[in-house]
Amino acid sequence: MTDFTFTQIKQHTIENEIIGSLRKAIISGQLAPGAHLNESEIAKQMAVSRIPIREAIKKLEQEGLVVRQPNKGVNVISFTAQDVRETFSLRARLEEMAFEWAIPNITAGDLTQLRALVDEQKVAIAARKYDELARLDLRFHELICLKAGHSRLLKIWYELHAQGQMLLNLRFRLMPDYTPETVLADHLEILAAIERGDVAHAVRLTNEISERVISECIQTLVSFMASSEAMSQ
Repeated sequence: MTDFTFTQIKQHTIENEIIGSLRKAIISGQLAPGAHLNESEIAKQMAVSRIPIREAIKKLEQEGLVVRQPNKGVNVISFTAQDVRETFSLRARLEEMAFEWAIPNITAGDLTQLRALVDEQKVAIAARKYDELARLDLRFHELICLKAGHSRLLKIWYELHAQGQMLLNLRFRLMPDYTPETVLADHLEILAAIERGDVAHAVRLTNEISERVISECIQTLVSFMASSEAMSQ
């Protein structure tokens, strides 16, 4: 495991805080892809028993953030290029449908929320807070999926959420001088299409952005793997 240290957990919020702390560490990259999770060590750092740690890890397995291998224990998920393609191509298809269902339902209040998220992204970029930018990126798309009013679509989208955020955070960290500005430009274009009620353009943008994000995430994944191998030698 890495040198990352967990803080002690207050007993009355133990279950949610353990899951939240582990999830945040994985999504943010503090626990990198492939990192081994030692239940005893985590329990000691959090000052809790191993039982809630074990239960939290089971939850993270369901979310696709960790994998358990016989005789090898539990590790943070490691992505392949195919994993990247599958994650973002499926997300793009879901968001195509979300635009088709959501845009007729978008209100002035919804547009205000979307504009506010874009403004917050500008602030996060200026402060170089890339974890926050990744959160705002996904929140922007989440709002559109919520407005679609399609519960099954939203459920599947949420299942991809954590892995997508892991990959986006990695991209932000390894492409800090390029990626943030493209995220902002992408969202401004999408917002303009929504304001016009132009479903076809929003769908086209989604596919174009998805293809670029897949390429960028694979590129950053290759860089990360090369860096990890160099450090292990």
